[in-house]
Amino acid sequence: MKKLLCVLFLSILSYSSQAQGGAGQQMEVMMKMATLRSALLNKDSATLAGLLSDDVTYGHSNGLLQTKAQLIRAVVSREQDYKAIDPSDMNIRLYGQSAVVTLLSKVSMVYQGKALDLTMNLLLVWIRVNNDWKLVARQSVKL
Repeated sequence: MKKLLCVLFLSILSYSSQAQGGAGQQMEVMMKMATLRSALLNKDSATLAGLLSDDVTYGHSNGLLQTKAQLIRAVVSREQDYKAIDPSDMNIRLYGQSAVVTLLSKVSMVYQGKALDLTMNLLLVWIRVNNDWKLVARQSVKL
C-alpha cells in the first residue's frame, strides 16, 4: 500500500512539473509574440533577425509570401509600415519542441504607400532551437 501511494505521489509530481513546464513554454512563446509585435512596430531589424528562422515563410492575407530577408527589408524600408497591431484570442498549443499559435489580429499599416486596416486570423509556427524559440511560418487570412 505504501509503495502504491509513493508511486501515485511521484506520478502526480511528475505530471505537475510537466504541466508547469508546458505553462512556462507557453509563456516563453507569448513573450516571443510580444517581441515580434514590438519589432514590427519599431522597425527593429536586429530583433527581427533574432526571432525569425533563416528559412521562415511569412505569408500575408494578399498571398504575398516573404523570406526572412524580404520581410526585414520591407519593414525597415517602411514599404510595410506597421502602425498598430492589436492581437486577441491568442491560443498557444505545444507539440514537443514546436508551438502553434492562432489568434485574431487587427492591424493598421501602410503598405506600398496605401493605408490598410485589416482584421485577420493568424497562424504562426515556432520551433525551439538551442533553448530559443524561432518563428518558422506565419500565415494570415483576412476576415
